[in-house]
Amino acid sequence: MIHGTTVTLPRESKQGAALTRSAAFLGTSKEARGGIQFVRENRLKARRTRCRPEGWRYICRYVAAAVIGVTTALVGAASAPARQKQEEAQSPAAQRKQEENEKSPRATHYVRTLGPFALDGRNFAVKLSVTCYKETPHAGMCNEDDQEAVRSLKIEDDAGKTRFSESFPVGFMHQLERHVVEVTLLEGREHQALEIVDTRLPSHANTGATIQLFGVRDGALRALNEEPLEFYGVLGKLPPGTAKNSKALLAGDVLPIYVMTNYFYVVSPVRIDWQKFRVAQQESGELDVVQQPPYQRKPDIEGDGFIHVYPSPDENATPQGVSVGPRSSVQVLKALFRKGPPEEHDRPSDVWLQISVDGKVGWILGLDDYTAIGLSPAQ
Repeated sequence: MIHGTTVTLPRESKQGAALTRSAAFLGTSKEARGGIQFVRENRLKARRTRCRPEGWRYICRYVAAAVIGVTTALVGAASAPARQKQEEAQSPAAQRKQEENEKSPRATHYVRTLGPFALDGRNFAVKLSVTCYKETPHAGMCNEDDQEAVRSLKIEDDAGKTRFSESFPVGFMHQLERHVVEVTLLEGREHQALEIVDTRLPSHANTGATIQLFGVRDGALRALNEEPLEFYGVLGKLPPGTAKNSKALLAGDVLPIYVMTNYFYVVSPVRIDWQKFRVAQQESGELDVVQQPPYQRKPDIEGDGFIHVYPSPDENATPQGVSVGPRSSVQVLKALFRKGPPEEHDRPSDVWLQISVDGKVGWILGLDDYTAIGLSPAQ
């Protein structure tokens, strides 16, 4: 009612028809039934009224349109949740998302204690703060089907005092970044070392792992390498030690690392110098080529060839011509790197190879001889 003027809603206007269709779409929810009833009552009033006097007819039309617009918005807002639920229920993407959420790993938190580890007469324990993302509900810690993320590490002495600690990042989604930690007691000729291997996941092949070694000096736990040692390759195998779950260092208290070059793995030894209390890695000079599967790469000669075999890794020496073929027995023994690290200086023109051809040992150099004995770049 505006100044005594009655507003008439158009009986069969386009807005009214659209409103009726919107109301029909809403279904039978409580909000939808209320909106439909509101529309019906207003349409009933519209049939009983007229817009008087004649001069107000244009105003009436605008008011009528406004009322219909408000009504449509009110009913639309009330029905939005129901419509959204209906669309989500019909969406394959929503169904997949719901299934992924139901299958997402369940996170549990706990502290895992490793040890004690005996280092030169003192005992130490390693405590890992772990988040375990379980694929299926089960009691206890992570199993082989779950994903573990180590958040922090502490090394405590036999009095419970923290002697070393470190934190590790965990990505917003653990699938993007997480760390796993392995702890091993290494037995040397006279001393013992604690090996901490931190592996970042996910990572490319031969990358992501670092090593830090700890020992006892002057009765206190100290790091043999202040900065973790990075490498492009894998840890070499060690024989078992005398203590439970321990490993024995190689002769000279050496920890082997298999470093990947373009053509093969070489042994890059890490030697523990107890006198200077540090580690030293050999990255140049003569390095043994790894002969242990699955890291061994055997030459694969597909056709007859001819190579120049030198008695020593010296281009001024006189080479001997040797024929090779599919039946030849060829082994790659050593590689001579003038500069290190090996993975950055492994071109055939720079690296001398000591090989054995049917029992005869010598040195070769260059891509042609590499190819003749069946060596190809690693994929």
